[in-house]
Amino acid sequence: MALCLAGVTAYTPLERIADALLVIEEGVFSYMGPRGAYPLASGARVLDFRGSLACPGFVDLQVNGLGADAFLTADAAGVRRIARELARRGTAAFLPTFTTASQDELIRAARVVSEAWALQKDEGGVAEARILGVHLEGPYLEPEMRGAHPDEHVRAPSKDEVEAIARAAGGLGVGGAPGLAMVTLSPGVAGAAGFARWLAENGVVPAMGHTRASADCVEAFLEAGGAFAVHAFNRYGSQETPAYRSASPMDFVQDDERLSAGLIADGVHVAPRPLASFVRARGWERSVLTSDLVADGGLRPRAGRDEARDEMPGDAVFSAGVLSGSRLPLSGMLPRLRHWCGLDAACALATATRNPARVLGMESARGRLAQGLRADLCVLEPDSLELLAVMINGKWASGAPPIAGL
Repeated sequence: MALCLAGVTAYTPLERIADALLVIEEGVFSYMGPRGAYPLASGARVLDFRGSLACPGFVDLQVNGLGADAFLTADAAGVRRIARELARRGTAAFLPTFTTASQDELIRAARVVSEAWALQKDEGGVAEARILGVHLEGPYLEPEMRGAHPDEHVRAPSKDEVEAIARAAGGLGVGGAPGLAMVTLSPGVAGAAGFARWLAENGVVPAMGHTRASADCVEAFLEAGGAFAVHAFNRYGSQETPAYRSASPMDFVQDDERLSAGLIADGVHVAPRPLASFVRARGWERSVLTSDLVADGGLRPRAGRDEARDEMPGDAVFSAGVLSGSRLPLSGMLPRLRHWCGLDAACALATATRNPARVLGMESARGRLAQGLRADLCVLEPDSLELLAVMINGKWASGAPPIAGL
C-alpha cells in the first residue's frame, strides 16, 4: 500500500510547494506535487504533518567518523553504525572521509568502506545514509598547513598510491563500488596542478585545502579542474609580507566561480559573523554545508595515542590542542546557518542538499525531491529548520512514523 505524506510545505529544495502531497511506493516517490492534483485511492494510508516542512535528505561531503567509530579504524560494522546514525540525523548520503595516514591504512579503510557499501546494496532499502564514494583528505598537503594531520604521513602526490586506494574502494570516480569520489590536496605541493588534472580526467573531484599557496599555484590548480574548497577559513593562509598583500587562497575560495566552498557551521570552525559575510559574498549557490563530523575520540579513536584524546567539550573536537572536526551533523548546522546568514528556507536547504550533490555531478539523483527518486526526506520545523523526522528509502530512520496517521 502506498504511503501518503500530506499537510507539508515541500521544498525540492528550490521549488516551494504549499500543501504538498508526497506518495511513496516501494521506497520511491510515485507522486510529489500539489495535494489537490492527485486523487487519493480509497484506503490509502495518509499521514498528516500539519504544516511541517519537507525537504530532501541531506548530502554530506566530509564525514570522518561519528560516536565511537572513525573511518580510518572502523570495520564494516562500524561504517554501517555511522551510516545508520547519520540517517537518524537527517543525512541521506555521504562521503566517508579518510585523513592523512599510511598507504596501508588508507587501502584497508577503502576496502572496509567498499565492503559496507556492498552490504548496503545487497540489503536494498535499508534506513542508512548511502555511501556515495570515498573522500581522501590528504596526505598530499603542505606540511606547515597540515593541522591535525600527522606530520610523519604527509607526502608528495602519487598516482600509483591513489590508484591503489581507488581499486580498494571500487574504482576511480563516483559510481564505483563505491569508488574514490574526491581528493583534497594543497595547491602548493609540487605537481599539484598536474595531479588535479589527472584526477578530473578520471572522474574524481579535485578539492583544495590546507594551503598557503601563491596565487599562481592556486590559479593553476583551478585551471586544471579544481572544483571544491574544503572547510573555508580553516587551514588557509597566505604568503603576505610586510611590503605587500598578494592574493591568498581564501581570496579564491571567497569569490572564484570555479569553486564551491565547504562551510562548517558549528560556530567554532568559523564564527557566525565571518560565516555570514562569506555567504553574502560567495552566494548560497556555491556554498556547501559540510559537517566534518569526527568520532568522539578524534580521527583515530582506537589508535591509543595522545593525539586521539578529545580535550574540550562543546560542538567541536580538539586533539593535542588542534581543531580536528565537529560534533554536529548537517541537521544541527542548518538552523544556525539560516539564522546567522538570514537566508530564506529554499536557499539554506540547497546548501545541504542540491549544492553538495552538484559538486559530485549527482544533482539529478541526489539532493532533491522528485517523482521516481528514492524517498529520502527530512521533516523540519518550518521556521527554525530544526529536524523533526527522517525518512530514508521510504522507511522512518527512527523506526516509526513520528506523527499519527489519519
